[in-house]
Amino acid sequence: MTQDSVKVTYSLEEVLGQISKKLDHMDEKFESFRKDVDNKFESIQKNVDDKFENLQKEVVEIKIGQVRLEGEIKNLEIEVKGIGKRLDTQEFINRSVVVGFVLALVAGTVKLFFPSFPS
Repeated sequence: MTQDSVKVTYSLEEVLGQISKKLDHMDEKFESFRKDVDNKFESIQKNVDDKFENLQKEVVEIKIGQVRLEGEIKNLEIEVKGIGKRLDTQEFINRSVVVGFVLALVAGTVKLFFPSFPS
């Protein structure tokens, strides 16, 4: 059994030229892929940066709101203390009025049933 020899009908220059063209074509595809990836990465990075900036702004707004609430809470505490003092005063006055009313009622009752009591 004898094998037939393989004959190459292409010149080495043509084969290397085709390989070179294919490598150039692959380089172009790789370069366009790299550019696409870079563009996508930049857009993602920009989105993340924008979201981070918005988050920072919201945090600042929350802190400002917290400071305002703390100020309002202090004002409410002062008002509650003032109301407490006024209530204490009002309770004293009401107690005095009730005691005076009870004494007047007792004196009237004594005067009604014992008209000659003081003498």
